Amino acid sequence: MSKLYIIGSPIGNLEDITIRAVDILKNLDYVFSEDTRISSKLMKKFEINASLLPIYTSKKELNKNKFLDLITNSDIGFLTDAGSPGVSDPAGEFVKIARNNNHEIIPIPGVSSVTSAFSVSGLESIGFSFLGFLPKSDKQKLSYLEQFSNSNNPIVIFESPRRIINTFRFIRDKLNISEIFVAKEMTKIYETIFQGSVDEAIKKFSNEKGEFVIIFKNENNQISNSFTKKYDKILIDGYEKGIKGKKLLDLLSELTKTKKSFFYDRWLDIKNQNGK
Repeated sequence: MSKLYIIGSPIGNLEDITIRAVDILKNLDYVFSEDTRISSKLMKKFEINASLLPIYTSKKELNKNKFLDLITNSDIGFLTDAGSPGVSDPAGEFVKIARNNNHEIIPIPGVSSVTSAFSVSGLESIGFSFLGFLPKSDKQKLSYLEQFSNSNNPIVIFESPRRIINTFRFIRDKLNISEIFVAKEMTKIYETIFQGSVDEAIKKFSNEKGEFVIIFKNENNQISNSFTKKYDKILIDGYEKGIKGKKLLDLLSELTKTKKSFFYDRWLDIKNQNGK
């Protein structure tokens, strides 16, 4: 049975490709690529002759039929533009197709902008939460972040140059985070490593291009406190109108898709402040 190789590629500097990845690529006839123009530079540099195929059809749909046809008889490689396939990049559907048809799936590790950035952030932690790209609107961002609000682990996100300043402002104004770490264009010519205040980051990166990794700590549950403040008015209004705690917490939990325990302590505080 033929194999699917999920191959990590350089995130900028082509010299970061692993020896194993090059050896695997040289022994393949076909490689599916997120962007053949980018992958062709890698193939040319290391004299790899495999045929590059786009993962999308001309109609911008996943090229599933071609993939299934080729993997039936040949080992296949999978590359994204940069980094590890499946990490804020397409890959999952091809892995599912291969697995459902009993093909062996083999990961070929490579460079990761997430771990590379975290390694030079200077943050000490037993772990971190990687969230990829945040949703577009502030409301969607807040809703998405609620599930991580009670964790003290650092949070790692990706961001594009078009949205970077708005995201900095969101982190400062909505989450009350003042200090952040930023890595721009890692391993590339214009690589920039920054650690400091969000205000300084806004000034420094206001006209920058490139891809960003942002890391910030949720010290003293700052994010949790931000969400608590957001729902305080609803809790206080409910209390003043005599709505029973269980009913109010059930309603908030259902509306926000958040566990009731997130609001419970604040509900008790409101009751105690009012002498009940």
